[in-house]
Amino acid sequence: MAKITGSFCVLVLIIALHYGGQAVRADDFTHHEALDEEEKFHLFWKFDDEKIEFEAHVQTTGWFGMGLSPNGGMPGSDIAIGWVKDGKAHLTDHYADAKAQPPVDESQDWELVSGYENGTHTVLRFNRKLTTCDEKDRVISEDTMRVIWAWHDQDPDEASGVSGPSYHGSNRGTRATRLLQRIVPEQTISIGTTYTHDLLMNNVAVPGNQDTTYWCQLFKMPELASKHHVIKAEPIVQPGNEGTVHHLLVYTCKKNPNITIMPEGHPGHQCYTPNMPGDWMECYQGSIMLAWAIGSGPIVFPEHVGYPISDEDDSGYVLMEMHYDNPLLASGIRDSSGIRLTYTPELRDNDLGTLEVGGLVSKFQVIPPHVQEFTSAGFCSTRCLNAFLEEHGQPIHIISANLHSHLLGVKLNARLIRDGVEIDIVRDDNYDFNLQYERKLKEELTIYPGDILITECIYDSSHKDFVTYGGLGTPEEMCETFFMYYPKFNLSRCDSLPNVYHTVGFAGVQDFTLTDNGEPGIIITAPAHMVNMTYEEAMEAVPWTSENGQIFSEYLLNSTFYSICQATHQSNVDTGPLVGYADRFPRGTKRPTEDICSRSATPTPDPVGGSTALQPQHAAVYTLTAYLLALVITGMN
Repeated sequence: MAKITGSFCVLVLIIALHYGGQAVRADDFTHHEALDEEEKFHLFWKFDDEKIEFEAHVQTTGWFGMGLSPNGGMPGSDIAIGWVKDGKAHLTDHYADAKAQPPVDESQDWELVSGYENGTHTVLRFNRKLTTCDEKDRVISEDTMRVIWAWHDQDPDEASGVSGPSYHGSNRGTRATRLLQRIVPEQTISIGTTYTHDLLMNNVAVPGNQDTTYWCQLFKMPELASKHHVIKAEPIVQPGNEGTVHHLLVYTCKKNPNITIMPEGHPGHQCYTPNMPGDWMECYQGSIMLAWAIGSGPIVFPEHVGYPISDEDDSGYVLMEMHYDNPLLASGIRDSSGIRLTYTPELRDNDLGTLEVGGLVSKFQVIPPHVQEFTSAGFCSTRCLNAFLEEHGQPIHIISANLHSHLLGVKLNARLIRDGVEIDIVRDDNYDFNLQYERKLKEELTIYPGDILITECIYDSSHKDFVTYGGLGTPEEMCETFFMYYPKFNLSRCDSLPNVYHTVGFAGVQDFTLTDNGEPGIIITAPAHMVNMTYEEAMEAVPWTSENGQIFSEYLLNSTFYSICQATHQSNVDTGPLVGYADRFPRGTKRPTEDICSRSATPTPDPVGGSTALQPQHAAVYTLTAYLLALVITGMN
């Protein structure tokens, strides 16, 4: 797997690359990635609010190209092609409107800074404005970017035209990355005052008969005489399993002197199954210590926060839940991956917490097929947020966020509504399931009573022929944001879900009864021609098209929602009265956004009012919601 590195110690990244025995240094850059598996194309970069500067080190004495693509392919890409010939560096700006040699852009916005060539490598430094206002250029934003690359061993005969760069052949590829990723510098800690503790799975046999596996293991934390702070978490992925280890969550367990401890060397258990000790489920009632996902590097906490361990509420045990992804159903995979925690007795000013907000993980989330942009969303009700902020006695401050969906997610965002005004917290309009970075906010965001938090996911199901449901598995879907904040309070999850009566009502269901076979289900009782159909059969019977899929999305967002919140075991808040059965999806007026190219502001239309066509049947809804509450503990997953 290509290496990804970042400087966490200083703001200067110094990488020594040996080209034919000669060490070449790339100084004063904050980011670095090897774009290809063989690490022949190294890209360094740094950025400010207006411009990004790159330095490419490519193992060729011919030309190389680097481009920004909407989806990893050629069409629509903004491309820079460079080379060194007769001691002179060249760089030209191109665009691609087809899978063919890209023509030269009339507006040359890639600017060459310097370049040279040695016996094995071509090195060019160049920059570009983040927004050029050239319609053939791509805006460089905080979205996930698809960087395409190529090279050839010969210099081009001409800079453009039919005699331009020779075809690259197999020397090409694409890589997803976040170019505008903010890095928290690692703070200086007194020598001898930091310690590490590894949470590692023990030779887990990843099942070869299922594409998704959640594996749980209970770990004993270090026995410490006083409170400490975790200040860093580093993934430890077993070599060869980089494509299998997808993400993990670590939960702090509630105090239980009789909690089931496995014998030394025991691999643990598959989560949410009868084989997993029942008292391990109590750990889901604790706090989320951390969430890590594929594509992320080490998680370094800012110098004023740390996650508390060995305080008066600490049980001394944590539960790690690992998501293994095995879409090819490969057999024989063994894994001992995990996370390394760095902790210190030098306490920071604030205790860190993690809050999940979004859609309740449930098969009652429905994404119809054949829809290029289908919107689902979830929110944290003001009832829940206010109750826990009141218990806390002070506001919280968000420092970062992780957006999470599965394979269909293409555009995700987390938003805040305050005093009727809606603003983005984080947004990725080019989301990649396999690159789930922690997104550090440029400025901390304070959350007060009365605020509303929303997670919105836009899915592309245009290639699907069947309905996709919400659930734990990778082929299923989720819509969540994990907010990292301080100071830590007693709310761990706050979710919502469209009223199931509206969901099945769109399919023609008029009435149903509930079933409980380990998870909520329904048996349709009206109309007569749908009697005894299953929930899935009813939803699949809809003649889904792009048009009625969009109508279904708007219908749900304008209907009513269930809303729930989960407290940690330290809380005195009674969450029962906080459950909502007929909440409206919250909407605010978006602030006008300035178009820096035209210097004009385009106001967002006022929000559309909600439909009141259907009203929930409260007795059945209460029972159904009781079932749904059990799903809250199933998490990001």
